[in-house]
Parts: sequence; C-alpha cells; structure tokens
Amino acid sequence: MNKHAYAILDAAEAWNWPAPSCMDTLGSANTASEFKTRLGGSLLERFWSGIEKSHPQLLENVQELKHMPYSSYEDTAQTFYENVDLGSVDFSPVFELAADLFTHIGLAFVNYDDARFWRFFSPLSTLSSNTPVHQSFGNRSEALKVLALKRDGTSCPFSEVPYYGLGGIDPTLTHIIPCSVKSKPETLNCISVIAGNITMESVLQYSNTIDNVLVVEASVAASHRRNCWGLEACENRDDVNHVTYYFKTFETGNTHRTGSVFLRDGDEIIFGQGPEGAQYRNGPHPILCNLRLAVSRALYTSGAVEFISQLMHDADDIDCRRITIKDQQFHEVLSAKLLICGRAQMV
Repeated sequence: MNKHAYAILDAAEAWNWPAPSCMDTLGSANTASEFKTRLGGSLLERFWSGIEKSHPQLLENVQELKHMPYSSYEDTAQTFYENVDLGSVDFSPVFELAADLFTHIGLAFVNYDDARFWRFFSPLSTLSSNTPVHQSFGNRSEALKVLALKRDGTSCPFSEVPYYGLGGIDPTLTHIIPCSVKSKPETLNCISVIAGNITMESVLQYSNTIDNVLVVEASVAASHRRNCWGLEACENRDDVNHVTYYFKTFETGNTHRTGSVFLRDGDEIIFGQGPEGAQYRNGPHPILCNLRLAVSRALYTSGAVEFISQLMHDADDIDCRRITIKDQQFHEVLSAKLLICGRAQMV
C-alpha cells in the first residue's frame, strides 16, 4: 500500500487543506504529504484509517486498493475516486493527522538558536536541587562536549577544520534529537507512530547522552538546526557495533556548503577518531540519526522549516511591548507563540 499512498498524496494537492491566518503569507504548506517515512511505524495505517473515515465510498475504495497491485498513478487515482464526489468528502481526519505531525514533530524538532525559545523547549534535569536551570544546562553541555571530543577527536568530522590552537575554531555542540523531546508526551507518541516503539524508547534512553550529540564547527551546527541535511546511519549486519555514516543533503544540486568545504550527498562522515572513540560506539546512535534524517527531510522539502521560521518571526514580541489585547498584532503574536509551544494546533 506504500505506492498507493504515494499516489494519493500526490493527488492531495487538490484537497481543501485548512490553513490558519498566520500561514497566509506562505500559502498552503501541506506538510503531511512529506512524512513518507519508512522507519517501521504505523503512520501508513493511520493515514488509510483517516481516509476511510472521510467518506463511506472511500472506505470501500480503499479496501479495493488493498487487494490491487500497484501499476500506475492513474489506476490508483481512478480506483480511489471512483463514485466519489469530492465536494461531499470530509477529509478532517487526515487534516488532523497532519496537524498533529506538524505540531508535535515539526515544531519539536526545530532547534532554536534564540535563548528565549530554549526556555520553552528545553526543560532540563538539574544537577542538584540548588543548581539554577541555566547553570545546569551549561554544565551538562560542557560535559557532553568533552565526551564528544574524546570520541570524535579535535577536528570537525564534516569539514576537518581543527579546533582551538592557531587557526582553529571553537567546537559547537549540537543535538541530533532536541533534548526537550524527551519531556513531550505528544511528541513521543508521534515518534512511535512514524518510527515505532523501539525508536521512541531509544529517544527516551539516549536523548541526554553522548549518543545524541555532535561536536562540529558553528556553520555545520547552524545548517543542521535549519534541517538542511541529515546523517544516514547504516549498520553492518555482520557487526552490529560497526556503523557507517553518510551525509544526506536536501538542497538542490546534491551539495551543501559548510564553511569553506562542499559536502556531496552520500559522502561518508567518519566519527570515532578520538582517543575514546571505541568506548562511545565510534559515533552517534544510528536510530537517532535515521529518525532525524527522516524528519528533517520532510520538514525541509515540504517548506515547513520556512513556515516555522515565519512563526518564530511572528512570535517575536521584542518590538511590541506596548500593544494591548485589542490589537491585531497581539492576536498574531499570541497565536504564533501558542503554536510554537504546542499549546494550540493548526485547524
């Protein structure tokens, strides 16, 4: 049913997708059509279930598709729409699934550089009951950075630019899966849907460990936070401890510039070059890498990253401290903040 689903999603542009007013400047952003993941979750089943609930005739047509081998887009679309008046179809179950994915996956997986947003996205476990939150975050980050340097060495695994010293740069810590995801039950549930329970449990287990971090130069970290690229982790069937990592870019041209270095789609990235590489798996956890790769690809290629950036801009209230509850700008800022914090959904 994967190919049938792809065909239906390609035709979904004609559906009347809802969009809140804060999206008007970007047009329609059908992010659900980009979550075509192959991570082993139940998203495909959820999608077909939503379709079947949209119209009695669609329930019958989907059952027919389940027993029909895929041959072409035209055949799938013809069977899907047979005896169906689109004007009488209520696709709200599918739209609700898309809204859940955007709210609890899309927003949660964007790493914000702005410290004001980290207050909402990064509830942290303190080192002691008397440790301030910002100090706890700093101490933990520095500890993870040291471990990552011991694992991967004293140069950036992507650009090979050395850290510190003459002509060197300062290493930047970046998380593969945002550490705040661990404390978001709705996001964890969505991860289970798109990638399975094993992946969700791995996020819970490894999100605050060396398995979930990279130490890279600042330009690499910035493009990773913008979801411009991901890491594909391929495990060796004969040796589960041996993992090969490949750089995967979503930008046109299959190349990505990081500092003065151009990386090509499919370039191998080597971790574990530090003195304690073998002790720390010789690289980040493959499940976390592949989850972030799937999510980042969907966010970037769907335009959701651009939309989220617009939300962040709309939520910026630095220049509007004197607005009142009656002002339209207040409602725009409030709507954007509620969406970003996951307190409201796109409907």
